[in-house]
Amino acid sequence: MLKQFTDWLFSLVKAVFSAAWDFVVDIVVHLLDLVLGTLVSLLAAVPVPAFMTGGLQAVFTQVDPGILFFVSALGIPQVFAMFGAAYLFRLVRKVVTLFQW
Repeated sequence: MLKQFTDWLFSLVKAVFSAAWDFVVDIVVHLLDLVLGTLVSLLAAVPVPAFMTGGLQAVFTQVDPGILFFVSALGIPQVFAMFGAAYLFRLVRKVVTLFQW
């Protein structure tokens, strides 16, 4: 009889601590949601700069031709294309293996 009571009491204490831990985790998640929501609303309030209204093409047309020459001579566009292809390969590999790794 005493064994059953102590087992019940232990399971009760364990359930209380488990519920308290879940409560703390929920509070942390809620606070994180508030902080991230505030950051998103602050970022949404920032206006788009005037030089970006035409997109990236408008930005690249304003760059000095000498800089554009060195960018193309160093192969920067090819580097970005390789990074993009590698990232795409990684995403496709994860989808094909059903997110196993």
